[in-house]
Amino acid sequence: MSKYDEIDFEKIALQMQKQVKKDPNNVQLRNELAIVFMEINQYEDAFFQLQAAAEIKPSVQTLYNLGYFYFAEGKPIIEDIGSGSFEEDAEEEEMSYTWEIADKEAFDIVEDLLKNKPRHYFPYNVMGEMYIKKEKYEEAIGILEEAITLTPSLENLNNLGLCYYKKGRLPEAAECFRKAHLLRSSNNYSLFPFLSYGICLAHLGKKSEAKEAAKELLLLSEKEEEALEADIAEIYYILEDYEEVVKIYSKLDWEFYSEEFFPTYFYSLWKLSKTKEIEELASKTIQRKEKEMKEVIQDPDEEEEFKVECEEVTKEDIAFIKNTVKEVYWGKAPTAKYEPTLETRCYLYGCFRHTDANPSYFSI
Repeated sequence: MSKYDEIDFEKIALQMQKQVKKDPNNVQLRNELAIVFMEINQYEDAFFQLQAAAEIKPSVQTLYNLGYFYFAEGKPIIEDIGSGSFEEDAEEEEMSYTWEIADKEAFDIVEDLLKNKPRHYFPYNVMGEMYIKKEKYEEAIGILEEAITLTPSLENLNNLGLCYYKKGRLPEAAECFRKAHLLRSSNNYSLFPFLSYGICLAHLGKKSEAKEAAKELLLLSEKEEEALEADIAEIYYILEDYEEVVKIYSKLDWEFYSEEFFPTYFYSLWKLSKTKEIEELASKTIQRKEKEMKEVIQDPDEEEEFKVECEEVTKEDIAFIKNTVKEVYWGKAPTAKYEPTLETRCYLYGCFRHTDANPSYFSI
């Protein structure tokens, strides 16, 4: 249990709100109150505090935190506003909100801040993610390289590797993923950088290094209960080590794994002349999906729209499975369709859980 789990944040929020009324221009206090509000899932109130802080004192911290909130959470749209002020109305319990994506607002704020070359890596990391979201990998590369010169992190190294991977620069991608994996910490224990590293090694034909990475990944995945076995099998598939592919896939409970992995598994079985296993798994999966679809359609409590959608999706899945079997029997080798995972974390300035901040409200 974290030391923060024992803190009564609702009580702290009430006390801090009183302090803000006495000292409304204290932007640090508003920033801390916003973070406390997020601890108790009052994101609308958190937004109002960040917005007010940025209006009172438009500094790098206040503007950035507002921009990051826009990017990570979006923006609340207030309905049925009365005659009071924006912030006063927002505090009323009867107010209702809808949330909208605010990527443009986030981009505009962070882009403007970067013109002044801030010396902290958070804005660069976030801008890199924004460019990746837009599939502007060249722009993301430049920004993430700047972030790394300030502070290398699992996130910016991994995401730079992702961009290199997308641009076909596999040696550079592999090195970024390797370095990212070495920076696993309490902020981010992700194994995906290491997985991407193994995939890159396999594509580069570095057979022994790729296999060593895959073995270590299997151990880590089991130890940390990450369930990455199906993804790790793709490393062996790229290396054309079909026995290892089958060894991993045959242990999986396919009720909990996507049939998207069937092409490489079925092809590996076919290469080992194990067509019986292909037929059995394909048939069992199709029967299970048909049964699940029938249960949904016959459920009187389910909405008709959901029933129609369920039937359409199930029929598409079954067609995919049948077509996969057909193509495998034709000897068509499926392509390993690996996509590196974008890594992120909390980038709020002053967040006590994820930074070294020591907020004043700990003494409240």
